[in-house]
Amino acid sequence: MTASRTGPGRPREFDEDAVLDAVGEAFLLRGYHATSLTDLTTATGLHRGSLYGAFGDKHSLFLAVLRRHARLAIDALEADLAGAATPLEGIHAVLTRQARKALQQKGKCRGCLLANTTLEMLPGDEQVAGVIAAHHRWREDRLTEVLELARASGQSTAAPSRAFARFTCAVVEGLWQLGRTASDPRQLTEVVDATMRALR
Repeated sequence: MTASRTGPGRPREFDEDAVLDAVGEAFLLRGYHATSLTDLTTATGLHRGSLYGAFGDKHSLFLAVLRRHARLAIDALEADLAGAATPLEGIHAVLTRQARKALQQKGKCRGCLLANTTLEMLPGDEQVAGVIAAHHRWREDRLTEVLELARASGQSTAAPSRAFARFTCAVVEGLWQLGRTASDPRQLTEVVDATMRALR
């Protein structure tokens, strides 16, 4: 891994984002509680001292992974919206990408890190809950803005916008669950198409 300097003193001899991605894969595969220190050092190739020295204990490391995962999810959603010609086409792009990713997880028992973490660790972990709640609030707010733009342009009559944004978020979570067992990819496509009809 490449060295990165985050402040005064010696540079860290690894790329922090690459480490967080590797750790995230370990947590995604096993869950938080079942992931051991050995799993984390094996995934990253780092010694315990380097790993915990950079990120803190296991819980702090997990929080860093969750925040990065949420940030990447935001970036992907914004890219979908930016690449679309209209607000509703942007939402369609978001749902289509989520359906495609969900199907890729079939048979792997992996799913979405945020969704898996919600089931495993909530209620009971206020710090984790804060990260997940903040991400969900941001996504709901952003989709509300998009739906309001769609209504203003005459693309959509769905109202109130926030309720339909919340509905869309619920569909995204459901796609991940359906993707685990769907026997035919068209099952997810049908869900996406039905959602778009509701939003119009």
